[in-house]
Amino acid sequence: MKNYKYKMTVIMPSYNNGQYIKQALDSILVQEVDFDYQIIITDDGSQDNSPQIIKEYAEMYSDKVLALYSEKNCHLFQNMLKALKRMDSEYFCVLDPDDYWTDKKRLKKAVDFLDQHPDYTIYASNEEKLFNDGSIEIYYNRPNITTKTSTYADFLKGKEVLSNTLASTYRNVYFSNGIPDEYSALVGTKFEEMFRADSFRNLIHLKRGKAYFVNESIGCARRHGKGLASSLSEYERYITSAFAHIAFFEFFGKRNETDYVRIIKKLYITAVKLYLQALVSEKMPIITERYTEYFKTVMEWLQEHQVCGKESRIPFSLERFSEISYRKIILWGSGLEADRLVSRYHIPISEDTFFVDNDRRKQGTEFMGKLIKAPEALYNEKDALLIIVSSYYKEIIEQIKEQGLCAEDRIVNIYDYEKYGIWS
Repeated sequence: MKNYKYKMTVIMPSYNNGQYIKQALDSILVQEVDFDYQIIITDDGSQDNSPQIIKEYAEMYSDKVLALYSEKNCHLFQNMLKALKRMDSEYFCVLDPDDYWTDKKRLKKAVDFLDQHPDYTIYASNEEKLFNDGSIEIYYNRPNITTKTSTYADFLKGKEVLSNTLASTYRNVYFSNGIPDEYSALVGTKFEEMFRADSFRNLIHLKRGKAYFVNESIGCARRHGKGLASSLSEYERYITSAFAHIAFFEFFGKRNETDYVRIIKKLYITAVKLYLQALVSEKMPIITERYTEYFKTVMEWLQEHQVCGKESRIPFSLERFSEISYRKIILWGSGLEADRLVSRYHIPISEDTFFVDNDRRKQGTEFMGKLIKAPEALYNEKDALLIIVSSYYKEIIEQIKEQGLCAEDRIVNIYDYEKYGIWS
């Protein structure tokens, strides 16, 4: 067995959390332990008073605190990498500077369990979410669970119970001999930041042992809306998770494909539902370039792995769908389906909106207070967004292509969302 300098390392990746970091550090230093531990703080070029506070603690507790600084912001993955390179302990955990522990025996409980159970690589507890208004909410509201053992196989089946960052402790089995080449190689890749936090740490240790969950709260995680996770909208969180699981699938050698397809598909559908619900509630979310790319990557990955049959497409151009808030809208369809879909998706009907229908008997009449025109009217509408709200969408799309009625990048086919079960 390798001889370590410390029994435990607490890693604290720091960036602009000067108003909270003292409470986080104090919650570590009051831990009641009977072993040596080290705190490695890696500051990623903070612009607030974080570096000054870290320096004070490093000088005051020179036997425990190792402070590492960056001249420029390198983001979380590389900031964590600095700490992992310097870590020399049997166990480790991570505490973000805006969170804090409330249980003074938090470290000892984890070490005692892992010492007594060498086949376990994760000791996990519960936590509380602390909101800006002072309200507190239990992270896992599972009164029927007292303890739970989870394996990697449980994760693949969606049956695992794990923790978030502040409540997880790991046996140092992956970084014990330095940083593996496969991990270092992630620097600069599109997946780099997907390996920065607890999701990957949990999986890489589940691959090497079991996880033990104890349903007791040992700390508070702030939900102030400025953290990497808490600042995301719900749909951003889910599509990021789907993107991350593609990264994990690739990292682990493309194994367990069926299970990963199921996990990623479920996360993807949830992300799309949440985005469309935001549109329906008229919040009008804006998709940034990053999340547009995530949606596209996940969609293409699912198509590559043959999730879609001939009758199901996976939509990813949600940014195009959101254009209904500021583009002129033309709708193809004027029946019951059109009425249902306009209502369901809150498609705005403005002064210049009109409907299109192949039925000559309808042309020249009105539907929902707007004129119905022949498809040829589209030739004069080069900038409008065409939304297909007819169950005959296949024939309509074919007609559009054959007659060159409308550019493909101006079409939103509602059935791309309906057929894939987004609203089921």
